Amino acid sequence: MATKKRSSTMARKIKVKKEVLGVIPSLKMGDSIVTIPRLIKKGRLGSIVVKHEDNKSPVRSRTMEEFEHFQIRSMKLLAGFTKVAEKDHWEIPAPEMKRKPRLKYRPSNGTVLNIRNLDFTIPLEDQMELEDVYFLHHAITYSKKMVMVIGAGVSVESGIPDFRSSGGLFQGFATKSNGSGKNLFDYNVFRSSDSILKFENMIQRLYTMSIKCEPSMFHHMIDQVSAQGRLLRLYTQNIDGLDVQLPHLKTKVPLTFKKPFPISVQLHGNVKLLSCSMCKYIVPIDESYFEKPPNVDGRRLIVRCPECQEMNNIREIAGKRLQSEGVLRPRIVLYNEFHPDGEVIGNITESDLRARPDCLIVTGTTLKIPGVRRLVKEMARVVHSNSGYVIWMNLDEPTQGIVDYVEYFDLIIVGNCQLIPGLVKLYDYVYKPEKKKPRKKATVTTVKSRKRQEHEV
Repeated sequence: MATKKRSSTMARKIKVKKEVLGVIPSLKMGDSIVTIPRLIKKGRLGSIVVKHEDNKSPVRSRTMEEFEHFQIRSMKLLAGFTKVAEKDHWEIPAPEMKRKPRLKYRPSNGTVLNIRNLDFTIPLEDQMELEDVYFLHHAITYSKKMVMVIGAGVSVESGIPDFRSSGGLFQGFATKSNGSGKNLFDYNVFRSSDSILKFENMIQRLYTMSIKCEPSMFHHMIDQVSAQGRLLRLYTQNIDGLDVQLPHLKTKVPLTFKKPFPISVQLHGNVKLLSCSMCKYIVPIDESYFEKPPNVDGRRLIVRCPECQEMNNIREIAGKRLQSEGVLRPRIVLYNEFHPDGEVIGNITESDLRARPDCLIVTGTTLKIPGVRRLVKEMARVVHSNSGYVIWMNLDEPTQGIVDYVEYFDLIIVGNCQLIPGLVKLYDYVYKPEKKKPRKKATVTTVKSRKRQEHEV
């Protein structure tokens, strides 16, 4: 399957609201945010021509009262989408309907929606195909069993680099002696004392970044979907823990087979936790671990497990044989390492596949990890069989190998995923079709009913 670019001549299949920023009189493409309110104020207030979706349909004029209402809405948009994003401006809409509305348009498989140069001060129909934005809005707003698979790209806006880009962690931790920083994320790092010390320094830097950074707008959008009860599962590859610290994205460590399963599944662990290699003792990391004096080997994190030591002390007092003691280490999954929660994650995945999810969103990942790639393939197949929505979001398009392997990507969004909450909110506010008012039932008055009413009075 090859990705397809949208043609600008494609027939439009949805109706949208007539109130858009593009109808402001005298507004030009190059006008700044400062000049727009002035242009609105100078506009002729008697009537204003409104741009219709269908060019063949006749235009109509707005009255003074209608224009003032439109002017207020336009000013709210300018205040909400052109300044620094605030939480209340970027909250996704909450569906008011109990029943999911019928999807009126589905893009062809592999359709690309480019939002790299998205400008919220310019009407969306002048920048992209509105049908594709409609599909995105419909998927995020009305899906009832959404599954999300996210990677490091979601946390870049928070201040944590990704792994594989030119300015990513693999390049940042690269040294002449150690080579690529990827070697520090390999299980073989524990084979020498020098590499262990470098690994500890890397963990300290990652931990410091994770506690100083805040969740991004996309993190908050996922949390809102979960708060609305529409998130089936979040599969996160990130070890920074920014997602699971939000109130509606909590997880369990370690994962267990006991239901209900947590809403968030950390596929690669959490850099803020230490665990024992023997007794499964888990303890959170804090600054004191990096400030305490090192042991005889120069280590601060990767040391003998205190829980195992205490158990051996008790056994020694009781006259029992001593057992092997484990070693504390950061609870993250490295390359060439057995996944401690792999069996439980497989059980959770099977449960989600049986739950018939209706939406899959893959964000901020290149799907280089075979296990995650296989998870996306299986989930996309089930979602597609249920007439659901499969959406890719990343700075770049997926490689042809990924497209052919997964097979189903209804929409490929190229650009910063942090723009998605604002794009969905803007479409909902300006372009979403207005609800039809329910018709009042006509009351038929007969002679008998009139006499009955008069008698009751």
